[in-house]
Order: sequence, then C-alpha cells, then structure tokens
Amino acid sequence: MFLTQQSRDVLPEIGGGAEMDQIKEQLVQRSLKLRHRSIITIAEMDMVTQIEAGISLPEFFLLKSTTKTDSESSFNFSTIQNSQCISKSGVSKMLTSLEQKGYLVRERDKNTRRKIVVTLTPTGRKIIEYFDSIIDDYLTEYINAAGKDYLEQFFEIIDHLFQVNERVKEKMRYKHFKTNQIKKE
Repeated sequence: MFLTQQSRDVLPEIGGGAEMDQIKEQLVQRSLKLRHRSIITIAEMDMVTQIEAGISLPEFFLLKSTTKTDSESSFNFSTIQNSQCISKSGVSKMLTSLEQKGYLVRERDKNTRRKIVVTLTPTGRKIIEYFDSIIDDYLTEYINAAGKDYLEQFFEIIDHLFQVNERVKEKMRYKHFKTNQIKKE
C-alpha cells in the first residue's frame, strides 16, 4: 500500500481501515492524474508558443507580465523577477531573447539610472493579443463544456481543500518536525 498507518487519522469522520485507505488512494491517484494532464496541457501550450511565435511558455508569461502595469506597459526588472519567481540570470536571458526577437525593449529609467525598464513593442503586443485570444477561446469552451454551476461548486471545493491543506500542513509541521527525529549516524 502507498499510504502509511499514521496517515489514517487525517479524515476521522469517514472512518478508518479499508474505507479510509480507498479514499486516500483515490485522492493520490486523482491528484497525479490532474498533475499529469496539467503538464500535458502546459506542454501543448508551450509547443504552440514555440511554433507560432518562436518563444517558450515562460518567455510568453514574462512578456505578458509586462502588460500588468501602467498605461505605457513598462515594468522594472525587479518587479518582473519577483512576479515570475525566476532568478536574475534567468530573467536576463529571457529578456535578451525576447528583445532580440523584437518583442520588447529594455531601457535605463531616466529618473533612476539603476533601474531597467521593459516596454513591449507593437509586435510584442500582437503576440500577447493573439495568445490571449487562444486562451480565452479555450477557457470559454471549457466553461461551456463543464457548466458554470459545476465549476462554481468545483471552485468552492478547491478553496475548501486549499484551506484544509494549510491546516494539515501546519499540524503535520508541528507533529513531525518539532524535533530532529532523524539521527545522523
């Protein structure tokens, strides 16, 4: 069995033993299946951005992050790095690649010479608009196929599970990691 005896206490209302083990196995299997399908969808989208625009999906999201600011769509380097959770060197490489392709321009801030400001070019804006329309079409089809009411219930369940996950993580942190239980030999 994949799960341990200690994990049987997580959902005591359901009962224990075989019923609990079955629910846990289903949770693990469905989580893995969702992760796998999400990875496939992300890989497909990455392939589309590569074919259509010659950029990776992370580059697309970096390019898109430059649109979430003021009316000029300019963004400073630190903001991009923090919003995308990418190292400075990773951001720098992606910005160089996008700049070479003509999708954005980097300039020094006129007021603060230390800051680098990133601005979309008209071609960069077209890329964003094009992929936003694809994403919008996909989501519209998804919502229509799944049904709005079902999705609202799904979101409520997901929100509830996120809250449960935070409580369980905190409990497990306290329960299992309060002392150094693994001794080095």
